[in-house]
Amino acid sequence: MSRDFNLGGKVPPWGRNAAEYEAFFSLDEIAASARVLDCGSGPASFAAEWSSQGRFVVAADPIYQQPGDEIAADFEPTAVRMLEGTRKAYDRFSWTHYKSPEDVVERRRETLRRFIADFQAADRVGRYVAARLPDLPFSAASFDPVLCAHMLFLYSDELDLDLHIASLREMLRVGREVRVFPLLDMQGERSKHLEPAMRDLETIAHAELVRVPFEFRRGDSFMLRLRARS
Repeated sequence: MSRDFNLGGKVPPWGRNAAEYEAFFSLDEIAASARVLDCGSGPASFAAEWSSQGRFVVAADPIYQQPGDEIAADFEPTAVRMLEGTRKAYDRFSWTHYKSPEDVVERRRETLRRFIADFQAADRVGRYVAARLPDLPFSAASFDPVLCAHMLFLYSDELDLDLHIASLREMLRVGREVRVFPLLDMQGERSKHLEPAMRDLETIAHAELVRVPFEFRRGDSFMLRLRARS
């Protein structure tokens, strides 16, 4: 599938909304009082939407060093590449959650709009932290679930095994539970890093693959859930 997408050799700024997070992380059982950390969140609107409901969410990504207009400027070039790639790979997707490749892009555009509005708001202090895995500026066990969407495992060619393991260990350090989605790489295959990473973490975490109520790429409907051993 990566042959269909020209990503310019980097992880694209392609944010998802709260409804998508709720589906591919199975967040329906997360307590309203939970402290949530979203790692590698980019221009996602999850933190903005859940915060507006009174939920506690912190988003961490190195792009937050940039002003909002610079983050937004990356969207349209990315949208052109993603639209072209999704059209080419059309049959590899399940069109249950989205109507068309164009619908995907429009949802991402609306997600960006919500993110930018919140990112530039005067009262967003502390919600967006410029930080890059595997080095997070948070105290141990300061969050309940720690989420990582569309970064680890998806970009297995760009991000090596050592970075995956270090990132998972760091998320386990700052959170009581870690959830990662998706587990397929850009070729649509199970990530080559998944099993080695799970083996490395055996002594410090319970690991399970959990089916989630979301499938866009065919066969891509599982998340990794890690729970720190006591």
